[in-house]
Amino acid sequence: MIQENQKSIQKVINLVRTPEFQIKALIGAAIVLRVVWIAYTNFTYEDAFITFRYSRQLAEGNGFVYNIGERVYGTTTPLFTILTSIWLLITRSDVVLGGRILNLAATLGAFILLAKTLRNAGSSHVQSFLAIFLLSFTSKLWIIDTGGMETSLVIFFMAASWYTYVKGEIRWTGILLGFLLLTRPDTFLWPVSLGIIELFSKPKNAFRMALAAGLTYLPWAIFATLYFGSPIPHTVIAKWVAYVELDQNPYSYKLAIITGWLGPLDIPGEFYKVKIWLERIVMGFGAIQIIYIFKNKKLAVLPLFGILELIRIVFTRTTFFHRYFIPLFWVGMILFGLGLGYIWNFVRISPRFKKLLGAAILLAGVYVSFDWGFQKALAVKDLQIYRQEASLQAIGLWLNANTPPDSRVQLEPLGYVGYYSDRTMLDEVGLVTPRMVEYKQAGILDLHEYLRAFDPDYYVIHCDDSAYMRARVIDPVNLLVTNYDLRVTFNPLNFNAGEEAYSGGLPRLSCYEIWGKIDRES
Repeated sequence: MIQENQKSIQKVINLVRTPEFQIKALIGAAIVLRVVWIAYTNFTYEDAFITFRYSRQLAEGNGFVYNIGERVYGTTTPLFTILTSIWLLITRSDVVLGGRILNLAATLGAFILLAKTLRNAGSSHVQSFLAIFLLSFTSKLWIIDTGGMETSLVIFFMAASWYTYVKGEIRWTGILLGFLLLTRPDTFLWPVSLGIIELFSKPKNAFRMALAAGLTYLPWAIFATLYFGSPIPHTVIAKWVAYVELDQNPYSYKLAIITGWLGPLDIPGEFYKVKIWLERIVMGFGAIQIIYIFKNKKLAVLPLFGILELIRIVFTRTTFFHRYFIPLFWVGMILFGLGLGYIWNFVRISPRFKKLLGAAILLAGVYVSFDWGFQKALAVKDLQIYRQEASLQAIGLWLNANTPPDSRVQLEPLGYVGYYSDRTMLDEVGLVTPRMVEYKQAGILDLHEYLRAFDPDYYVIHCDDSAYMRARVIDPVNLLVTNYDLRVTFNPLNFNAGEEAYSGGLPRLSCYEIWGKIDRES
């Protein structure tokens, strides 16, 4: 009996020691961590609900629109929109649940394909393990992989196309690259990078890959041109005008923002020096690996894409949302892991001590990631409770219950409010309101002028913006004061507009007022 137990224990030990089991266990832990993140924070991005409203309109037969009857290409992710609309058609259940299931399925698939790709590309077990370890335990990806956005699907198609490329399946690589562009067209540098690498070795394959990608994407490009008037998402233009056009910060500042975010840990502000050193370490180990990788065609896409993507983000000044860094971050963490593994393989100490040292380093990394990740989870949970639900979602539900169905609502936070109100939205960024973009391009940036131009039935506004507008002396009249009255205030954290105006903190971000047009009901 004792011998049988010892044999069973030894079998388990032998299994745990196998590279396959270790990678599978790591991937399993990565998915569990993301499920725990969902259970604790319940967080869903504000912008996810813009896509969800498109999905619902499509599922309900109203067309690929945000506001019924207005054909505006206001989502940059047609494939994710279609997938979530199919979820709604089949299940008739919560779209957030469908988005999260797609997120987790895509994340699991990306991890599995990454592990297979690294093995087929000739990386050592230590290198593969460290790359997957970094991607598993960084809290920067926990929120991305569960927040209802399309980003996890982007990573899946990057991983899938890389896997088929390494396997030599060029046609499938092209098809998957087409799906990547359908998920988010601003990832075009990944197909470009694969095409460049193949062009220098087998030009015919590069052409076949480009043809397959183009044919996969072409039906949508034709549809978008005919339906919306352009294959270019209107959101690209709107965000450029709203966030980039007036941005005069130097490119070096943009580069610092990106490189300062590429470390694996969510480091609190008081540990700024740690952040700087970690950034340097990541870049250093990545650089070491880049020198080696360019000799390996199967891995060369990583540094090439990383360099091109970094240049693109800097020179287009696309630094206003960190989630735009994720494809670059994904590649950066793989390079960092491969670089660490490359150096580790050259460490010459006793095998027993090397294993103990490696285990200690990994446990320390897990502890720090959990510690700082938990601090981020607390902040994200508060954001979800107070801003997303107690304010934005509550505003949408109030509008749905207390306003006529044909009401036109002007506002800036388009996601939750637009989805739950089911009213016509006039958004001040211009994502689904092209006329708003025209005003910005003409240099009109005053909220009062937008009120004059669009004459909405209801106006959702930050509490401090409202206080500022009410106090202004405007010739000939202050439209907010004369044409509207305050209907309701949502202020879950007791924000004081007089003392904390434009503070940028959660109390300010959670405080909104709804103003209604006086003659609407007279």
